[in-house]
Amino acid sequence: MIVSRRFLVALLGSTLCVACNKDMFDENDYKAIVEEAQPVSNIDAAHTWELASDHYITVETGNTLPGANRLRILSGNPAAGEGVTVLGDYIIEGGGRQYVAFTAPARLSKFYAALVDDEGNYTITGFTASERTISFDQPLAQKVQVASHLIGLQAYSYCFEDEMPQPGDYDYNDVVLRMSMERTALNQMTINVTVAAVGSESQVAAALRLVNYKYDDIESVTTADGVTFDTGYKKSSLPFIDSSDLLMRGIGGEAVINLFEDAHWATGAASYASEGYLQRVKYNVAKVTSEEHDMMSPRTISYVVTFKNPVLLNYFTLSAIDPFIIIEYMGALMENHALYSYRSATVLNEYVQPTSASILPWAVVVPTSAFRYPLDGVNIGFAKDGALFGAYMTTGHAFGEWAENHNNSTDWYLYPTGNMVY
Repeated sequence: MIVSRRFLVALLGSTLCVACNKDMFDENDYKAIVEEAQPVSNIDAAHTWELASDHYITVETGNTLPGANRLRILSGNPAAGEGVTVLGDYIIEGGGRQYVAFTAPARLSKFYAALVDDEGNYTITGFTASERTISFDQPLAQKVQVASHLIGLQAYSYCFEDEMPQPGDYDYNDVVLRMSMERTALNQMTINVTVAAVGSESQVAAALRLVNYKYDDIESVTTADGVTFDTGYKKSSLPFIDSSDLLMRGIGGEAVINLFEDAHWATGAASYASEGYLQRVKYNVAKVTSEEHDMMSPRTISYVVTFKNPVLLNYFTLSAIDPFIIIEYMGALMENHALYSYRSATVLNEYVQPTSASILPWAVVVPTSAFRYPLDGVNIGFAKDGALFGAYMTTGHAFGEWAENHNNSTDWYLYPTGNMVY
């Protein structure tokens, strides 16, 4: 079946308008059209498209480590000279019991907990993903100095398609954000947001919902240097985000951080033409420059989020942030949420969004900041008629294999095809 763009627009146009009517939408027809256009034949209907897992643990810090003021969950043992990432970071007061949550790549099954004293000494113990209570009774290392270069922040890549609800080209580079978090005070978390690539030709805005946190839970949101992605931007009369405040209240009272109104301007590389319009090219999605493509240095803004109750930060993980882009389709502003479990969320805009299973998502979240996203127009990974190809096509580690079975090839993002990725 050959599906024209005009037919798909006709099918969806009246349904996905601002004043939409769910009864007008035929979910089965829509699903058939999208399935025909996508590059994977048999998508796992039980797929959650998640490459990371949440862990909830109890930590017995004991009373034998005077001066310990910080608890960290690590991906490795820095006392052994390993470079590690901080999966969870908590400020503690005295000994006893701590209840905390952290998020880690699903492929990891071994972790380390570290108590850090006011002189920067680490006392370290190990535990597995199946353990729920961790004790420091018999630590692997006692009060050792750890070189600062061995400790890094956990960071994820959030890769979006901008053509929702229509089938995209599945290169997942229309907007690429990298995010990390660090505990910077007792009641404060700093979220570092990097615009790594913009492969869209259209205006795309972005915001960040704090899942399960209300607007009233937050004292303030500022940026580390007072500059935002929108600084200097000329908002149109029909803004995608109708606010200049960094902290916004979502439809359901959620805490929402205003990231940017226009991804191209957010790169810091775009400029206005003499006629007043913003000149748009695609950034960091091709290896050569042209009239259509350019390169820029990834740009980072650090958002300092101050909570009213510091206890809330014990459960504030990367899975508690829900970045989403805002796109325009047929006169409606629609939200494309990075995490599949939040795909139906309507945070700043109300609209109808199809929720069919067995179709590829319009965003993927990869638990590393080093993810090499596909080049412009290069599919992330085909799996058709038994053949694998695309940017991630290594047999046994292919995106298409993971799409067909969520238990397979969960490490696909570590196996790029070099000439097909940025």
